[in-house]
Amino acid sequence: MKITRKYLLVVILILIFPTLTIHQVIVRYSERVMQKNIIENNEIMAELIVNRMNSEINDVVSQLQLVAGVSDQHSLNLPTMYARAKQAISKSTIIQSLYFLDPDRRMKFEAPFRPEIQDVIFDYPKFDHVQWSYTYVVSGIISNVRAEKTVTVAIPVFYDDRRIVGVLVAELSRNFLSNILRSTSESREGFSFIIDDEGRVIASTEEADWNLDFANEPIVRLLLNGDSGSIQESYRGTRSVMTYQTMRENWGLALGVPEQVAFAPVQTLSKALTLSFSLIFALIIFLILFGGRQLLIPVLKLTKFAQRIQSEKAPTPLPEAFMTRKDEIGELIRALMEMNDRVVDSHRFLHDIIEGIPYALVTVNEQGVITRVNRNWVELFGSSGKEWEGKKVTDLPEFGFLVSPNEDMETSWTDGQGVTRILKVVTAPFYDGVLAVIQDISQIRMMESHFKQSEQLAIIGQITTGIAHELKNPLAVLASSSQLLIEEMEREPDSEWVPTLVQDIDGEIRRMSLIVNEFLTMARTKQDQTVNVRLDDLVDRVLHLLRIKFNEVGIAVHKEYASDIPMIEGKANKLVQVFLNLLVNSMEAMPDGGALHVRIGIGESGIWVEIVDEGQGIMEEHQQWLFNPFFSTKESGNGLGLSIARDIMAEHGGSLEINSERNKGTAVRCRFPFRQKEETA
Repeated sequence: MKITRKYLLVVILILIFPTLTIHQVIVRYSERVMQKNIIENNEIMAELIVNRMNSEINDVVSQLQLVAGVSDQHSLNLPTMYARAKQAISKSTIIQSLYFLDPDRRMKFEAPFRPEIQDVIFDYPKFDHVQWSYTYVVSGIISNVRAEKTVTVAIPVFYDDRRIVGVLVAELSRNFLSNILRSTSESREGFSFIIDDEGRVIASTEEADWNLDFANEPIVRLLLNGDSGSIQESYRGTRSVMTYQTMRENWGLALGVPEQVAFAPVQTLSKALTLSFSLIFALIIFLILFGGRQLLIPVLKLTKFAQRIQSEKAPTPLPEAFMTRKDEIGELIRALMEMNDRVVDSHRFLHDIIEGIPYALVTVNEQGVITRVNRNWVELFGSSGKEWEGKKVTDLPEFGFLVSPNEDMETSWTDGQGVTRILKVVTAPFYDGVLAVIQDISQIRMMESHFKQSEQLAIIGQITTGIAHELKNPLAVLASSSQLLIEEMEREPDSEWVPTLVQDIDGEIRRMSLIVNEFLTMARTKQDQTVNVRLDDLVDRVLHLLRIKFNEVGIAVHKEYASDIPMIEGKANKLVQVFLNLLVNSMEAMPDGGALHVRIGIGESGIWVEIVDEGQGIMEEHQQWLFNPFFSTKESGNGLGLSIARDIMAEHGGSLEINSERNKGTAVRCRFPFRQKEETA
């Protein structure tokens, strides 16, 4: 009975307060939704009215321009203007009268009934504004020549010489403006009005409001400040939901709905909800009093059953009568039994995963005590699972890597037989400590070592190919020089060419030695000394080395050097290697001879050397691969020349550019920066 009393008390408390709360929430929410809907409708209506008013005023301005005849006349014709004015009034619903004022403010006619007026002067308030602005003006409430309150639209009348010959004024129908407001407000039991820039009512759904001063109304004060928006304020003593929006020509529009009208559906809903909740509450109390006992007893029995499941490893089956119940209690019992089976299956599944993964796994709690290890941990580190569980990591210094959560590291571990293993350890935070996964990667690291050795052998093969390529050009120079030396020695041993050829041979032998040393070191640990280099002398030196080959092929060299070429900082032997490669490429591109242009110039950022041949050029699809190692368009080429030349230029802070056009030749430009000290200066 104790749980029954508590149950009844809790249920009553839970029902009373939520019912009242839900009632209030629904009512308040409905009021907010209704308010939002009214505001949205007001804003839509305001926008429609403003657009309609703007359209009507634009139409009035167009009618006035047609009456003035600005586009088809060059002089003032009052009878024609009066006839057009009458026609415009007959067609327009908003224009009620038109009159013309000359520059002395004398009224010349007033349509539709006075074609001629004598000696009537009307001081139109916007006259000066129209003359000064040369455009149309919309007034607020003014008194016309008959002392009637009206609103007007006026335009200046002028022709080709832009001299103002008068002002054409249209008085607007305030009934028409008010009817526009009534068409959008009265159907919603609301109100609306338009004010001028002084707060006086131009048009309203209530004709009695015309000409009244509303400047003290809260919503009108907002309009006079040029604001637009929506508010809930008192209007003529009645709380209303109102929207206000400024219009052109300093007019303002306000429209709204009284709250008692706007929220009438919500009040009706509130009464209906109150009655409905009262009936539902009474019904629930009845069900609690008369049906609670039938529900509480099965719940108590089910609770005892759950306690037995919790206390026993193997839960005792429930009586068959409980298992075969057709109501919700029976479904709950069957669901509980099914849930227990799923928990057992999940436990077995997780156990199989932990024991089956090919890595050692261990969990350590927040106190640094090992709580669980798997089979692979036992196989890797020995002992048994029971022996590991309960040990503190601080007592196992060789397992210090287990105390660093969320890390990925490699460490070495030596077993009892002296075998050292490389372990990859990944640790991550666990729900009560740290989870660590350990992988023996000794074999993987051994395979990586073998792979690196294979890569080294591949690099050695590449170096060998590079040596062969780079030695080819110097060998060609040596062959030519030695052949010429033999011929000179046989013909004239004391010839002045003998020492020059010997120096060429010696220089090429030295450069070949440097090339071999550089490739064999496989690193730039031994660098050429950086010196000041004159590019014109260096290029002349390379041309001198290739002069014999050029003569054999029939190539004519044309040199165009700028004067006073400054020195650069560079490595002479490597630069010789660059220009030798480029010039040999140009020579091989012209097997039948031709002209070779070598130019040296000075730019804003440095010095450039350009080599232009008249060969066959390079195919467009091959140009993007020119600097790739081992790519060559020549049958006997190995594709390293341009790659090496580009790297040497980059080492000197420069660049290598190639422009080629098929059947027209190739231009190669080498760019070098100025010396550092010159740039600093």
